[in-house]
Amino acid sequence: MKPIAIILLAVAIAPALAVGSSSVINATCAALKPLQPYDYCVGVLSADPAAAAATDVRGVAAAAVNITAVKVASTLRVISYLVDELTTCRGYYTNMLQSLADARVDFGAGRFENASFGISANASARPMDCDILLFEGNAHKDPFTKENGENDSLVRLAGAIIDLLTSK
Repeated sequence: MKPIAIILLAVAIAPALAVGSSSVINATCAALKPLQPYDYCVGVLSADPAAAAATDVRGVAAAAVNITAVKVASTLRVISYLVDELTTCRGYYTNMLQSLADARVDFGAGRFENASFGISANASARPMDCDILLFEGNAHKDPFTKENGENDSLVRLAGAIIDLLTSK
């Protein structure tokens, strides 16, 4: 066979191979239009071996229920991880708030070095500790990256300004 013939043959059969979905999946997804996006339906179901092997709508439906149950269980695990990780972050922020309250007392009494130390040693790393925990933890999700970043910037700013007072 000549190279050009092989290329033409490959081009001709490629679309059929690329779709990879069964006629049952195609028909089921077509019947759901316009309520469900056809491409999403075909994509999700074609990726599942049980749905791809289904011979009727009942088999496709059973596979769809199983796909959904697996995804819901996975989401529940993420929520559980987030609860644990957010509880740890809550502890970080509780300690940070206490450190800042102590720094305010020291600042009000003119003990700028103590205030600076309290902020730098006990408060400055906490927002990023929380960010890292949420990013690298089991959930791999951080629902408040923006707030952690803002708090980190603010605590560093306050510490830097107090440091200006200690250097005088």
